[in-house]
Amino acid sequence: MKLSFAQWMSMARGANLPTVWTNVIAAWAINAGTGPSVRWMPEWTDMSFFDSATLCYLLLGSSLIYAGGCFLNDACDHSFDLKHRPERPIPSGALSLGQAWLIGLTQLGLGAWVMIQWAGCSWPWTVALLLCILAYDWIHKRTALGIVLMGGCRTLLWITAGTAASGMSPAPLLYLWAITVGLYVVGISWYARNESIQQKNPERDQLLDRFPILFLFAAPLLALAYLVLWNNLDPIRTFLVNLVGLLAGGVAFFAILEMRKAKEGSVGKGVSLLLAGICAVDATLLSFHAPLLVGPCVLLGGFALILQKRFAAT
Repeated sequence: MKLSFAQWMSMARGANLPTVWTNVIAAWAINAGTGPSVRWMPEWTDMSFFDSATLCYLLLGSSLIYAGGCFLNDACDHSFDLKHRPERPIPSGALSLGQAWLIGLTQLGLGAWVMIQWAGCSWPWTVALLLCILAYDWIHKRTALGIVLMGGCRTLLWITAGTAASGMSPAPLLYLWAITVGLYVVGISWYARNESIQQKNPERDQLLDRFPILFLFAAPLLALAYLVLWNNLDPIRTFLVNLVGLLAGGVAFFAILEMRKAKEGSVGKGVSLLLAGICAVDATLLSFHAPLLVGPCVLLGGFALILQKRFAAT
Protein backbone atom coordinates (compact mmCIF):
# COMPACT_ATOMS: atom_id res chain seq x y z
CA MET A 1 0.00 0.00 0.00
CA LYS A 2 1.46 3.37 -1.08
CA LEU A 3 -1.46 5.55 -0.10
CA SER A 4 -0.45 9.13 0.77
CA PHE A 5 -2.40 11.26 3.24
CA ALA A 6 -3.87 13.29 0.36
CA GLN A 7 -5.01 10.11 -1.39
CA TRP A 8 -6.47 8.77 1.84
CA MET A 9 -8.43 11.99 2.35
CA SER A 10 -9.57 11.84 -1.27
CA MET A 11 -10.87 8.29 -0.87
CA ALA A 12 -12.51 9.12 2.46
CA ARG A 13 -14.01 12.34 0.98
CA GLY A 14 -12.37 14.10 3.91
CA ALA A 15 -13.59 17.50 2.76
CA ASN A 16 -17.13 16.37 3.62
CA LEU A 17 -16.38 15.25 7.17
CA PRO A 18 -17.41 18.63 8.68
CA THR A 19 -20.87 18.06 7.20
CA VAL A 20 -21.02 14.67 8.93
CA TRP A 21 -20.05 16.31 12.21
CA THR A 22 -22.79 18.95 11.96
CA ASN A 23 -25.29 16.21 11.11
CA VAL A 24 -24.61 14.31 14.33
CA ILE A 25 -24.32 17.45 16.48
CA ALA A 26 -27.65 18.80 15.22
CA ALA A 27 -29.48 15.47 15.50
CA TRP A 28 -28.24 14.80 19.04
CA ALA A 29 -29.08 18.30 20.28
CA ILE A 30 -32.49 18.41 18.63
CA ASN A 31 -33.58 15.01 19.88
CA ALA A 32 -32.49 15.93 23.39
CA GLY A 33 -34.92 18.82 23.61
CA THR A 34 -37.72 18.48 21.07
CA GLY A 35 -41.39 18.02 21.91
CA PRO A 36 -43.75 15.05 21.57
CA SER A 37 -45.18 16.06 18.18
CA VAL A 38 -44.14 17.86 15.00
CA ARG A 39 -46.41 20.78 15.95
CA TRP A 40 -45.05 21.19 19.48
CA MET A 41 -42.91 24.34 19.71
CA PRO A 42 -39.57 23.32 21.20
CA GLU A 43 -38.19 24.94 24.32
CA TRP A 44 -34.71 26.45 24.23
CA THR A 45 -32.70 23.22 24.62
CA ASP A 46 -31.16 22.77 28.05
CA MET A 47 -27.49 22.04 27.34
CA SER A 48 -27.33 19.73 30.36
CA PHE A 49 -27.66 16.85 27.90
CA PHE A 50 -24.24 17.74 26.50
CA ASP A 51 -21.47 15.32 27.35
CA SER A 52 -18.05 15.81 25.81
CA ALA A 53 -17.24 12.09 25.79
CA THR A 54 -20.46 11.21 23.95
CA LEU A 55 -19.78 14.01 21.46
CA CYS A 56 -16.26 12.71 20.77
CA TYR A 57 -17.54 9.19 20.22
CA LEU A 58 -20.30 10.46 17.92
CA LEU A 59 -17.80 12.41 15.84
CA LEU A 60 -15.34 9.51 15.70
CA GLY A 61 -17.93 6.83 14.95
CA SER A 62 -19.73 8.83 12.27
CA SER A 63 -16.41 9.80 10.64
CA LEU A 64 -15.30 6.16 10.47
CA ILE A 65 -18.65 5.08 9.02
CA TYR A 66 -18.57 7.85 6.41
CA ALA A 67 -14.96 7.17 5.44
CA GLY A 68 -15.62 3.43 5.28
CA GLY A 69 -18.59 3.94 3.01
CA CYS A 70 -16.50 6.14 0.70
CA PHE A 71 -13.68 3.57 0.53
CA LEU A 72 -16.23 0.90 -0.40
CA ASN A 73 -17.73 3.29 -2.94
CA ASP A 74 -14.37 3.50 -4.70
CA ALA A 75 -13.97 -0.27 -4.46
CA CYS A 76 -17.33 -0.79 -6.18
CA ASP A 77 -16.41 1.81 -8.82
CA HIS A 78 -12.98 0.35 -9.66
CA SER A 79 -13.98 -0.78 -13.17
CA PHE A 80 -15.48 2.63 -14.00
CA ASP A 81 -12.49 4.50 -12.54
CA LEU A 82 -10.08 2.29 -14.48
CA LYS A 83 -11.56 3.65 -17.73
CA HIS A 84 -12.56 7.18 -16.79
CA ARG A 85 -10.53 8.18 -13.71
CA PRO A 86 -7.23 6.29 -13.85
CA GLU A 87 -5.62 8.80 -11.48
CA ARG A 88 -7.76 7.53 -8.58
CA PRO A 89 -5.85 5.55 -5.89
CA ILE A 90 -7.15 2.08 -6.81
CA PRO A 91 -6.63 2.16 -10.62
CA SER A 92 -3.32 4.01 -10.17
CA GLY A 93 -2.02 1.18 -7.99
CA ALA A 94 -1.62 3.20 -4.77
CA LEU A 95 -4.12 0.85 -3.14
CA SER A 96 -5.19 -2.60 -4.23
CA LEU A 97 -8.85 -3.50 -4.63
CA GLY A 98 -8.60 -6.04 -1.82
CA GLN A 99 -7.03 -3.48 0.52
CA ALA A 100 -9.79 -0.99 -0.28
CA TRP A 101 -12.46 -3.55 0.63
CA LEU A 102 -10.63 -4.48 3.84
CA ILE A 103 -10.08 -0.87 4.95
CA GLY A 104 -13.63 0.15 4.06
CA LEU A 105 -15.30 -2.73 5.91
CA THR A 106 -12.99 -2.29 8.90
CA GLN A 107 -13.85 1.40 9.16
CA LEU A 108 -17.57 0.63 8.88
CA GLY A 109 -17.35 -2.02 11.59
CA LEU A 110 -15.27 0.11 13.95
CA GLY A 111 -17.50 3.12 13.39
CA ALA A 112 -20.64 1.12 14.16
CA TRP A 113 -19.03 -0.33 17.29
CA VAL A 114 -18.07 3.14 18.54
CA MET A 115 -21.56 4.52 17.82
CA ILE A 116 -23.33 1.68 19.63
CA GLN A 117 -20.91 0.81 22.43
CA TRP A 118 -19.52 4.23 23.35
CA ALA A 119 -21.88 6.87 21.97
CA GLY A 120 -24.92 4.90 23.13
CA CYS A 121 -26.73 4.92 19.77
CA SER A 122 -29.55 2.51 19.00
CA TRP A 123 -28.13 -0.62 17.35
CA PRO A 124 -31.13 -1.19 14.99
CA TRP A 125 -30.77 2.34 13.59
CA THR A 126 -27.00 1.93 13.31
CA VAL A 127 -27.42 -1.32 11.41
CA ALA A 128 -30.02 0.31 9.14
CA LEU A 129 -27.49 3.05 8.38
CA LEU A 130 -24.81 0.51 7.46
CA LEU A 131 -27.17 -1.44 5.21
CA CYS A 132 -28.22 1.76 3.42
CA ILE A 133 -24.56 2.69 2.84
CA LEU A 134 -23.74 -0.76 1.47
CA ALA A 135 -26.82 -0.74 -0.77
CA TYR A 136 -25.92 2.70 -2.14
CA ASP A 137 -22.31 1.71 -2.84
CA TRP A 138 -23.48 -1.41 -4.67
CA ILE A 139 -26.17 0.06 -6.93
CA HIS A 140 -25.39 3.76 -7.40
CA LYS A 141 -23.64 3.21 -10.76
CA ARG A 142 -26.37 0.84 -11.92
CA THR A 143 -29.45 3.03 -11.46
CA ALA A 144 -30.30 6.70 -10.96
CA LEU A 145 -32.40 5.61 -7.97
CA GLY A 146 -29.13 5.36 -6.07
CA ILE A 147 -29.47 9.05 -5.23
CA VAL A 148 -32.48 8.18 -3.07
CA LEU A 149 -30.29 5.85 -1.04
CA MET A 150 -27.67 8.59 -0.79
CA GLY A 151 -30.25 10.85 0.83
CA GLY A 152 -31.35 7.90 2.94
CA CYS A 153 -27.83 7.56 4.33
CA ARG A 154 -27.88 11.14 5.64
CA THR A 155 -31.41 10.71 7.02
CA LEU A 156 -30.42 7.53 8.85
CA LEU A 157 -27.22 9.16 10.13
CA TRP A 158 -29.37 11.90 11.67
CA ILE A 159 -31.78 9.44 13.28
CA THR A 160 -28.95 7.22 14.53
CA ALA A 161 -27.09 10.16 16.10
CA GLY A 162 -30.34 11.38 17.64
CA THR A 163 -30.54 8.18 19.67
CA ALA A 164 -27.13 8.79 21.29
CA ALA A 165 -26.65 8.63 25.05
CA SER A 166 -28.31 5.39 26.13
CA GLY A 167 -30.42 4.99 23.03
CA MET A 168 -33.00 7.78 23.31
CA SER A 169 -36.00 7.15 21.08
CA PRO A 170 -36.23 9.46 18.04
CA ALA A 171 -38.75 12.27 18.53
CA PRO A 172 -41.33 12.96 15.78
CA LEU A 173 -39.70 16.26 14.81
CA LEU A 174 -36.31 14.54 14.50
CA TYR A 175 -37.76 12.36 11.72
CA LEU A 176 -39.05 15.43 9.88
CA TRP A 177 -35.75 17.32 10.12
CA ALA A 178 -33.80 14.18 9.17
CA ILE A 179 -35.91 13.68 6.04
CA THR A 180 -35.42 17.35 5.16
CA VAL A 181 -31.64 16.91 5.24
CA GLY A 182 -31.98 13.71 3.20
CA LEU A 183 -34.06 15.53 0.57
CA TYR A 184 -31.40 18.22 0.33
CA VAL A 185 -28.76 15.57 -0.40
CA VAL A 186 -31.03 13.92 -2.98
CA GLY A 187 -31.50 17.35 -4.57
CA ILE A 188 -27.74 17.83 -4.87
CA SER A 189 -27.20 14.67 -6.93
CA TRP A 190 -30.45 14.93 -8.89
CA TYR A 191 -29.97 18.55 -9.89
CA ALA A 192 -26.28 18.08 -10.72
CA ARG A 193 -27.09 15.06 -12.89
CA ASN A 194 -29.78 16.99 -14.78
CA GLU A 195 -27.46 19.96 -15.27
CA SER A 196 -24.75 17.69 -16.72
CA ILE A 197 -27.28 16.23 -19.16
CA GLN A 198 -28.53 19.72 -20.03
CA GLN A 199 -25.00 20.92 -20.83
CA LYS A 200 -24.48 17.98 -23.18
CA ASN A 201 -27.87 18.51 -24.77
CA PRO A 202 -28.74 22.25 -24.59
CA GLU A 203 -32.05 21.76 -26.40
CA ARG A 204 -33.37 19.55 -23.61
CA ASP A 205 -35.77 21.54 -21.43
CA GLN A 206 -38.02 19.54 -19.19
CA LEU A 207 -39.88 20.78 -16.13
CA LEU A 208 -38.89 17.64 -14.26
CA ASP A 209 -35.24 18.66 -14.56
CA ARG A 210 -35.94 21.71 -12.38
CA PHE A 211 -37.98 19.86 -9.75
CA PRO A 212 -34.94 19.07 -7.54
CA ILE A 213 -34.60 22.81 -6.84
CA LEU A 214 -37.42 22.37 -4.32
CA PHE A 215 -35.30 19.84 -2.43
CA LEU A 216 -32.35 22.24 -2.30
CA PHE A 217 -34.54 24.88 -0.66
CA ALA A 218 -36.49 22.42 1.52
CA ALA A 219 -34.85 23.45 4.80
CA PRO A 220 -35.32 27.25 4.44
CA LEU A 221 -38.90 26.78 3.22
CA LEU A 222 -39.78 24.41 6.06
CA ALA A 223 -38.09 26.74 8.56
CA LEU A 224 -40.22 29.61 7.23
CA ALA A 225 -43.36 27.50 7.61
CA TYR A 226 -42.49 26.72 11.22
CA LEU A 227 -41.80 30.39 11.96
CA VAL A 228 -45.39 31.03 10.91
CA LEU A 229 -46.70 28.10 12.96
CA TRP A 230 -44.62 28.99 16.03
CA ASN A 231 -45.38 32.71 15.75
CA ASN A 232 -44.56 33.38 19.40
CA LEU A 233 -41.01 32.05 19.19
CA ASP A 234 -38.59 34.23 21.13
CA PRO A 235 -36.75 36.98 19.18
CA ILE A 236 -33.29 35.41 19.41
CA ARG A 237 -34.32 32.15 17.80
CA THR A 238 -36.52 33.94 15.26
CA PHE A 239 -33.56 36.08 14.23
CA LEU A 240 -31.23 33.07 13.97
CA VAL A 241 -33.70 31.02 11.92
CA ASN A 242 -34.08 33.90 9.45
CA LEU A 243 -30.36 34.62 9.30
CA VAL A 244 -29.10 31.06 8.90
CA GLY A 245 -32.05 30.13 6.69
CA LEU A 246 -31.01 32.92 4.33
CA LEU A 247 -27.47 31.54 4.40
CA ALA A 248 -28.68 28.04 3.47
CA GLY A 249 -30.89 29.45 0.72
CA GLY A 250 -28.06 31.66 -0.53
CA VAL A 251 -25.71 28.70 -0.78
CA ALA A 252 -28.26 26.81 -2.87
CA PHE A 253 -28.95 29.87 -5.04
CA PHE A 254 -25.31 30.61 -5.86
CA ALA A 255 -24.54 26.92 -6.41
CA ILE A 256 -27.37 26.72 -8.95
CA LEU A 257 -26.05 29.82 -10.72
CA GLU A 258 -22.59 28.23 -10.85
CA MET A 259 -23.89 24.96 -12.30
CA ARG A 260 -25.88 26.78 -14.98
CA LYS A 261 -22.82 28.55 -16.40
CA ALA A 262 -22.34 25.68 -18.87
CA LYS A 263 -18.57 25.83 -18.39
CA GLU A 264 -16.23 22.94 -17.80
CA GLY A 265 -16.07 22.18 -14.09
CA SER A 266 -19.04 24.40 -13.21
CA VAL A 267 -21.21 21.46 -12.10
CA GLY A 268 -18.45 20.15 -9.85
CA LYS A 269 -17.96 23.56 -8.24
CA GLY A 270 -21.68 23.89 -7.64
CA VAL A 271 -21.92 20.44 -6.11
CA SER A 272 -18.97 21.15 -3.80
CA LEU A 273 -20.65 24.34 -2.59
CA LEU A 274 -23.92 22.49 -1.98
CA LEU A 275 -22.10 19.80 -0.02
CA ALA A 276 -20.56 22.40 2.28
CA GLY A 277 -24.05 23.89 2.53
CA ILE A 278 -25.20 20.83 4.49
CA CYS A 279 -23.67 22.58 7.52
CA ALA A 280 -25.91 25.62 6.90
CA VAL A 281 -28.95 23.36 6.59
CA ASP A 282 -28.11 21.72 9.92
CA ALA A 283 -27.57 25.15 11.49
CA THR A 284 -30.96 26.35 10.22
CA LEU A 285 -32.76 23.47 11.89
CA LEU A 286 -30.67 23.85 15.05
CA SER A 287 -31.73 27.49 15.35
CA PHE A 288 -35.14 26.39 16.63
CA HIS A 289 -33.66 24.20 19.34
CA ALA A 290 -30.07 24.94 20.39
CA PRO A 291 -28.95 28.43 19.29
CA LEU A 292 -25.60 28.05 21.07
CA LEU A 293 -24.59 25.36 18.55
CA VAL A 294 -25.51 27.35 15.44
CA GLY A 295 -22.20 29.26 15.31
CA PRO A 296 -19.98 26.15 15.45
CA CYS A 297 -22.01 24.52 12.65
CA VAL A 298 -21.67 27.56 10.41
CA LEU A 299 -17.92 27.66 11.08
CA LEU A 300 -17.66 23.97 10.18
CA GLY A 301 -19.27 24.83 6.84
CA GLY A 302 -16.45 27.30 6.23
CA PHE A 303 -13.95 24.63 7.26
CA ALA A 304 -15.48 22.27 4.68
CA LEU A 305 -14.91 24.87 1.97
CA ILE A 306 -11.27 25.21 3.04
CA LEU A 307 -10.77 21.44 2.94
CA GLN A 308 -12.30 21.32 -0.55
CA LYS A 309 -9.40 23.41 -1.83
CA ARG A 310 -7.02 20.56 -0.95
CA PHE A 311 -9.11 17.40 -1.14
CA ALA A 312 -11.85 16.19 -3.47
CA ALA A 313 -15.38 16.42 -2.08
CA THR A 314 -16.87 14.02 -4.64
